[in-house]
Amino acid sequence: MEVRLIKISIHSEKTAVKDFLEELKKVLCAEDFNIDDNLQFIRSKKEEVQYSTNYIMDDLDYDVEDIVERLKELSLQEYSETLIDNKDNNPPLLFVFGKVINNRQVYVKLKVKGKRTKRVLCLSFHYAKYIMKFPYAECG
Repeated sequence: MEVRLIKISIHSEKTAVKDFLEELKKVLCAEDFNIDDNLQFIRSKKEEVQYSTNYIMDDLDYDVEDIVERLKELSLQEYSETLIDNKDNNPPLLFVFGKVINNRQVYVKLKVKGKRTKRVLCLSFHYAKYIMKFPYAECG
C-alpha cells in the first residue's frame, strides 16, 4: 500500500496575510535579528535540482542576506496560498508567495515560529515549478 501526502491549500483572508507579513518583517527587521538564530532554511535534496534553494542561490549569486532582503520585500499582492504543514502543527500554516526576481517567478514558502524568541522558517525559496495564482494581486 502506497501512502500519499495530500496537499491542503487554502486562501487566507487579506487581514491574516497582512498580519503574517507584519510579523515576518518585525522579526527580520528587529535590531537583534541574527541570521543564525532567527532564520532557518530547510534545504532538502530535491530530484529536480533547478527547484532547490541551493540552485537559485548559485544562479542569482545570492547569499542568505540577499534572501532576507527579498523576504522583507514580500507584499500582499505576491501572496499565493496557505498550506497546512503536515510535519509541524505549531503553527500549522505555511504562507506561500511568488516573487519575481530577474524576470523569473520564485516560489517562497515560510512561517514564523516561536512564542518569545521568534524565528523565520523558510521551507522553499526556488524558481516556481508551476504557474502561481495571486488572489490579492489587484489589492493595495
